[in-house]
Amino acid sequence: MRTFSVERLGTIALLGASLLGAMGCERGASDPALSRTQDVVRNAPIPDETGPKLGAIAELVPIFEATDPRARSLGVLHAGARVARSAEPVSRVGCEGGWYAIRPRGFVCAGGQATLDLGHPTLAAMALAPTVSSKLPYTYARTRLETPLWERESGREDSVREVGKLRRRAGLAVVGSWRAKEPGGVDTRLALLTSGRFVRAEDLEAAKPSDFGGVELGKSASLPLAFVVKRGVRNFQLNGREAEKGDLLEYHAQLPLNGRYRSLGDVKYWALGKQPSGERWVRHRDVTVVQERALFPEFVGDDTHWLDISVVTGTLVAYVGRRAVFATLVSVSRELLGGETVPAADGPRPIPMGTFPIRQKHLTFAGKQAFAFGESYELFDVPWALELGTGQLIHGAYWHDRFGIEHGAGNFALSPADAARVFQFVSPSLPDGWHAASAGSGEASTQVVIRK
Repeated sequence: MRTFSVERLGTIALLGASLLGAMGCERGASDPALSRTQDVVRNAPIPDETGPKLGAIAELVPIFEATDPRARSLGVLHAGARVARSAEPVSRVGCEGGWYAIRPRGFVCAGGQATLDLGHPTLAAMALAPTVSSKLPYTYARTRLETPLWERESGREDSVREVGKLRRRAGLAVVGSWRAKEPGGVDTRLALLTSGRFVRAEDLEAAKPSDFGGVELGKSASLPLAFVVKRGVRNFQLNGREAEKGDLLEYHAQLPLNGRYRSLGDVKYWALGKQPSGERWVRHRDVTVVQERALFPEFVGDDTHWLDISVVTGTLVAYVGRRAVFATLVSVSRELLGGETVPAADGPRPIPMGTFPIRQKHLTFAGKQAFAFGESYELFDVPWALELGTGQLIHGAYWHDRFGIEHGAGNFALSPADAARVFQFVSPSLPDGWHAASAGSGEASTQVVIRK
């Protein structure tokens, strides 16, 4: 865990709006007020990746399509991020510190939320960058008990004040540590969170995310296949009209199928692929089967990347054109609550079915309510979040192992490794240093088919 001295720690300036607010503005060239503004810059040379940098010192820093805060938001930077910028401001209209073009697109206003001073204390404190090539972008922890949430006390460089509490089992990312005095004067080692706040390090334990991962499809694996989604499942040997129990199968085991099936009475069995001990079968009711698609959506071209999610079977398949390239389990509640924090007055409603674009892509979902994932405890820094046009999320879940089983509050939860795999597969792309990106800017958005 990274350790910072008191002198290097800075307080992150929090944006008044959430990430959804920062990225939700869709006004652009079509906005009459904006199009009349003569001083708005919309195009600038792309800064060289080896050139000067701009640093984010607010928790969420919006990136705009033009040098106007009313322009469409292309994405956000998170505190500590550094991105290549233009050497000089492209405009100072409406931004005292100047509007800078950043790589690979968009503009950021330097000032209270972003700085050119790479020695700024917030940049030093939040220097631990996320790892985009791992199954989780940060080191994650869970609270062992209810614990205070602290922030640095203004004017006292070695002290903190309490600003709230976290419930037992709350999940969060840890990006550093610090020693400071609690309000009672006790010297305590604190864990630094991505928000710039702290919790007692001794009140945390390492998160234990699931090791489950889906199946890469190609030469060595193909559809149909099956996943074991409950414990105590066995394979069988079929002798005439009798089924003899065989070996126990591991929870979440991946089973190749050869496409054959037969029924004994009311029980359907699937034949497993080639087995060293002879032909073996599994009961349909014991497994989740992913079969080849016979019909394809009209939007699918030869190289189209798209996702196919079944809410009944709890599966997700990634396709390139009509070729399945990846299959896995997904956790989804069959019903979606009407609100993020409280149910709708008329109760839960069905999850929308149809084809929806990926609207926004988030390294971690910083703007979602901490209780919006269907658990009784807070969850922060939910990784690899893809926001659909319906407002639902496809995301990684580091707090449970119930993939392929109903779980959550209407979103689609993948294991961390699977979520990272899908995150890299879909569009929009996430530029280096960015925390979130919106669809658009000439890049096609990946379509997601949600069906029964």
